[in-house]
Amino acid sequence: MSTHSAQWPLVAKELCTRLGFDKITPMCTGAEAADTAIKIARKWGITHKGISPEDVLVLGTSENYHGLTAGVWPIMEPLDQHEYGVFSKNITNVHPGNGKVLRYLHAEDFEAVLSEYHGRVAGVIMECFHGLAETFEEEIEFATAVRKICKKYNVLFISDEVRQGAGKTGKFLSSEWMGPENKPDMVTMGKSISGGAYPASFVLGSNEIMTLVKPYQSASTFAMAPQANAAVLATLEVMDEEKLIERALTIEAKWKETTSTWKIPFVHFYTSRGGDMNVILDESHKGVTARRIARLAYQKGALMYSQPGRVRLGVALTITDEELEKGMAILKETLEEVQEYGGIPGSNHKAEM
Repeated sequence: MSTHSAQWPLVAKELCTRLGFDKITPMCTGAEAADTAIKIARKWGITHKGISPEDVLVLGTSENYHGLTAGVWPIMEPLDQHEYGVFSKNITNVHPGNGKVLRYLHAEDFEAVLSEYHGRVAGVIMECFHGLAETFEEEIEFATAVRKICKKYNVLFISDEVRQGAGKTGKFLSSEWMGPENKPDMVTMGKSISGGAYPASFVLGSNEIMTLVKPYQSASTFAMAPQANAAVLATLEVMDEEKLIERALTIEAKWKETTSTWKIPFVHFYTSRGGDMNVILDESHKGVTARRIARLAYQKGALMYSQPGRVRLGVALTITDEELEKGMAILKETLEEVQEYGGIPGSNHKAEM
């Protein structure tokens, strides 16, 4: 580390106490946090399960995002890794035997791979909830099942909370929806944990896991920076004072109530996990792509994130009712107009996923 701050012990104690973990290590970015959690899990597998360093595995699932560094990219969907020569047989989201992707929402894939390879697998990392299933219950059931399978085979379960943590889903950690009996072995946090004011990310876990990290085995130059510590403490204070976790549930309720009356022929369904919303599309309709919808909404004053087959809205929990209603009105107008709308600046760019 190149920075030191008297506030760091306060941050560490507050997060460990609040989330019920023994130890915490700081980083800066979400990718660093995921990379560190995977690295620690591998050491745990080598140390506690006796897995050889050459054989130790950490598995992921389809449709997850953990970052684009060489250390975590291989555990995600094959995108353009081959263009950079980024491959790993030890960090992957495919079955090591048959080469098939371990599918999100398919717990049977994890039962199959761990029943055969549990002797080599140190951990499974995933974003527990994506907002892609029609109901939240489907995703909770899946994540809970995978967590139980991991426990059954003595495999660490790591919840990547960088996107859905810090109150986004209506609980401080999204994995809390699985119940206290299914608590992850490790969690990663980032992004909104510092209110977006300064880069900060963390890995939290038990003494048994985290004390495996020795001096000079994990570091990030600006981890524990005074600005990061101040931002995290201020964010936690605002979350408590303004009841932002409860606010996430209010946002979800307003979204569901409003979209329930929309009749858009090319929308399969609308989903919400607190302040994280998705519009799931049928892009076979003329003039309908997620990119066109997002770019048209942008022209009208609302920012949305397009991916193949869906438009995602990540709403700040501090949003006012008036701002939320205005944004939803823009979305509705956009959905109603997009098929007949002509050229939309920027809508022809395709970001392949």
